Formats: sequence, structure tokens, C-alpha cells
Amino acid sequence: MYKYLDKIKYPSDIKKLTPPQLKVLCEEIRELLVSSVSKNGGHLASNLGVVELTVALHRTLDAPNDKIIWDVGHQSYVHKILTGRADNMDSIRQLGGVCGFCSPKESEFDSSYSGHASTSLGTAAGFAQAREIRKESYNIAAVIGDGAFTGGLAFEALNNIGNTKPKMLIVLNDNEMSISRNVGSLSTFLSRARTNKGYTASKRKIVEKIKSMPGGGEKLMSSLRRIKRFIKYAVAPNQFFEQLGITYLGPVNGHNIEEMENMFSRALSLNEPVLVHVITKKGKGYSPAEKNPHIFHGIGPFEKETGETVKSADSYSKIFGDKLCELAEKNENIAVITPAMISGSGLSEFSKKYPRRLHDVGIAEGYAVTYAGGIAAGGALPVVAVYSTFLQRAYDNIIHDVALGNYHVVFAVDRAGLVAGDGATHQGVFDISYLTSIPNITLLSPSSYSELCKMLDYAVNEHNGPIAIRYPRGTDRLSIDNGPFVVSQAKLLKEGKDITLVCEGQSVTLGNKVCEKLSKIGINAELIDVRTVKPLDFETIFESAEKTGFIFTIEENLKRGGMGEMIASEAALRSKNFKIHIKAIDDKFVEHGSIRDINNLYGFTAEKISGDIERMLKS
Repeated sequence: MYKYLDKIKYPSDIKKLTPPQLKVLCEEIRELLVSSVSKNGGHLASNLGVVELTVALHRTLDAPNDKIIWDVGHQSYVHKILTGRADNMDSIRQLGGVCGFCSPKESEFDSSYSGHASTSLGTAAGFAQAREIRKESYNIAAVIGDGAFTGGLAFEALNNIGNTKPKMLIVLNDNEMSISRNVGSLSTFLSRARTNKGYTASKRKIVEKIKSMPGGGEKLMSSLRRIKRFIKYAVAPNQFFEQLGITYLGPVNGHNIEEMENMFSRALSLNEPVLVHVITKKGKGYSPAEKNPHIFHGIGPFEKETGETVKSADSYSKIFGDKLCELAEKNENIAVITPAMISGSGLSEFSKKYPRRLHDVGIAEGYAVTYAGGIAAGGALPVVAVYSTFLQRAYDNIIHDVALGNYHVVFAVDRAGLVAGDGATHQGVFDISYLTSIPNITLLSPSSYSELCKMLDYAVNEHNGPIAIRYPRGTDRLSIDNGPFVVSQAKLLKEGKDITLVCEGQSVTLGNKVCEKLSKIGINAELIDVRTVKPLDFETIFESAEKTGFIFTIEENLKRGGMGEMIASEAALRSKNFKIHIKAIDDKFVEHGSIRDINNLYGFTAEKISGDIERMLKS
């Protein structure tokens, strides 16, 4: 099918190709990327932008002996294609298929696990230290995007690298984008660096002129060297890295393989840390992605000829954003904070209506929370819109900078529960455990769009103190109105006598289907929507259990520290003798795959749960 790509099984194969052949290879890689992602969804624009960069890296290095560390790892598809996984790319993000991020379990060419931003430099520095301890001599390259550079972990790593000075290559992939367009002072700095080619060009011309003078112009050169440092520090943007002790090279065209190979080789010839600044275009080679890189950053299946996607009219993210706009119109005290997730969190419309009240702090989740704590301490009302998996990174900030002061901060926790495609690093199955362990936190979990709106209204206008609302990715599967929302008051949705089903969030939809399955075999189940996960309405739950004698909980969270364990613990404290069974995620990381496949794998189906309940009741 492909002229050159079909012959590439390992990185060594690309070292045999000529420049014209490499150009064709890159076109074929882009074709495979568009074809694979159009079927299964995934991170397209970022991978289209690093095709030549990845080829140049693998032509310069000798992987897997040399280590390539990809920040986040969402842009590693090209790396996977060049390291023996091209034939399986159609399975990407599917159960048992190629992972959408780096995984050493999947391939020896994946040096480390990845999934969250700003970690590559620290990981690479760790590899360098291990290399020294073990007296080994391989090369190390860390690839990090300009968006990930806004994360504090990246700066902590730079500080350490500049101090220890290990031999390593840092590739700064500068495409002016993370998920949304980059913001902040660092983005401005890199913009200056991109355009400041005059310094190096002028230096080269001056040196050539002086060397052509009689006697080589040595005395003049010596004088110029004494003033060079002053001029360089005054006008060259690369001094940010140089002052940290890291040599800066670039910027270089990220779509010119020969230029990058020369620059990477030069960097690796130095026995020190070197940063090569590479300019790429996100979405390059596929017109729809070039025009809308933010849409094609992470996208579902689409029509590859046109780039058109099948869009649902609504989603929890959109409903959240719409309701927040409505609330902000009436409450001028609201300030919204997001760590580089404007579009993903449903805030695009809010950004248009209230641009001065939306604060995108970049990929800096810990800072976002601490910033919100300061806003709340100052008397305003911050709403932090963030994915469940990313809020994990700010655990300490939630405790010390928000909960300790009992500040009124609203956390809108998107992508809670099981999430399709992205796998272990992006599953929102920890937030019940880590949020309910923190004093002063209230945690709500809506089972429908209607409930999300009511809970957000309550959280903004009535609550006092830190409060989080966890809601899933995707659409409302229940579409019911549970009536007025009262915090810490569970809702009895169905009455029954044989078993009490206790559910939270979108698990209520599953519980409803379980009740229907059970009724067909003569089992009458009572269904409770807890609505508030902390503090739980134990009275309603235990009153039901007094009648049925059996509590069966369902939640999309780890079993350890989850809702079911809280109910079991309280029942034990009250010396209740109910039978309790907890349906949650066991002590393991959740695989990548479609929601249907994940639910089947972990038993979150009406068929599996109703069958288990039937067997339990018979026994």
C-alpha cells in the first residue's frame, strides 16, 4: 500500500532513505495518521506536526538503546509508527490495541509511561542520573511542547538540570499551541525567540568580515569577545536557558529533517544539557487540522475526506458552560479558572461573553487551585473547570490552599468516571477517593443535565466552602428530572423490597437498567440516587436497607476510599447487619478502549450486575 512506510519496521530502516524518499515517507505517515485517527479518534493535530521531528530524532539516535522521553505522550503516534507498530495503528485506543500514550509494557522503544504534561524533563534527568550510577553511555532526548513548558514541573526540572549538567538533548517543540492557544509570559518569550534570527545572522556576518582582515583580525576579535557577553545578554532571548546553565540552539525549522539532524547531532556532541528550539505547525499536511488545530488536538472519529465529525447537540461540558454563562450574568463576583482547557471544558462561549472573567493559567493545575484559593480569600467566587485526571495533580493545593481555609471555591470536575480511548492516565476513577478524604469538601454527582444545572446553581449561589461537582464525559443517558436539589439529600427513584441499589452520577443510568432486568426475573429492586457523595445521606440508604436487608452500591471510582466503602464503614459503626456488596473499580489501572469494551471488561453492564445480584440473592 505504501512505497516506503511498509518497509519501515524499526528506526534503523529510515536511516537508509535519501532526502527525497524521506519526504515521501513523511507524506505516507501523515496519510496513515489521518486514516487511523479518523476511525478511532485520538490526538491528530499534534502528531501531524511532529512527523519530520520524529523522523529526524530517530535518524540521529539509536533507539531503544538511546532513550526518547515524550512529554504527555499524545504526540508519540509517529514514534509508534516508526518503531514496529505501523501495522496495528488501526487499533489505536481500542481495547487490546495500540495505546494512545507511551507505554513500556507495549514496546521497549517507549522509555517511560506518559499521559500528563511537564514530566519529560524530570524523567529524562532521572535517566541521566541512573546512567551515571550504572556507568552507561547512551544518549537521552526529552521532547516537550511549549504548552507543557507552562507547568511548574518543567521549571523545577530545568533548575536541576542546569545544576547537575547531565549530557542530554531537550527538544522544545514550539507550535504555539497546547490544547487551546498558549497564554502567558512564557508564550511571549518563545514568540520573541522564534523571530529573533537577527542576532545569530549578524554575528556570523561580522565574524566573517573580521576574519577576512589582514592578520585574521585577532586583536579586534579579542576586543569584541569582551563586549559580546554584554550585547548577547541584552538582546538574545536564548539567555533564559543559558542563565539556567543549559545551552540553547535554534530556532530550527521543524519540518526540515536535514536541518534538525544537523542541530541534534551538534547538541549531542556536547557533553552538557542542550535545548534545541524547533518550530513546527500543528496539524501540518491535513487542511482541516491546520485550520482548526484545537478541534483536531483530541478528536473523535471523523470523515477523513472532509474532516467533519458527528457532533452531539449537547454534552455535560456544554451544559456546564451554558449554565455558567447564565449564572455569571446575574453574579458579577464569579471568576472562572482553567488550566489550558477552555474548549475541552465547555468554556468557549464563556470566553466570548466574559473574556476578562476567564483566567486560562496554562498547563498548571496546582497553580490554578492555589490561584482560586487566593481569589476566594479575597472575597470573589472562583469556579475551577478541570478534568478529573488533571485535578489529581493539585491534591496538596486543594488541601492547603482551599480546604484548610474553608474557602468558597467551586470545582467543576469534568471527565469523571470511566473515559474512552485515552486509558490509564486519563480515567477519572480516583476523584471520589481523594476529594472525600479532605475535610470541608462537599462532593456532588449529577445523574442528568438537569441535576448538573441545579447543583451548579446551588454550588455558586447557596453553598459556603469548597465544593466539587463530578460529571462524566459525553451525553445525558438518563434524561430525567429528580425534582429540587437539596444538598446531602438522596433521592429514592424506585421503590422495592428485595435489594437496595445505591448509585452515583451516571451509574444511576446503569442502576435503572439493572432494576428493569431484575424485574423481569421477579426481583424487586429499590433504586437510590445519592446525588451528594459527601456528606452521604446515610439515613435514606439505611432506611431502605432495613426493608431489603441488602445494599448493592455502583460507582465509577476505585473501590478503595469510594462511596461503597464509606457506606460499609458507616454501617459497621452503627452495628448494622445488612449484606453490602460494592461494585467499583478494583485496585488496578483501567485499560484503554471504547466505553462499551471497558464496561464489559470491568463488569459495568446491566446483564453482568443483574446476574450477580440474582446469584447473591439465591445464595
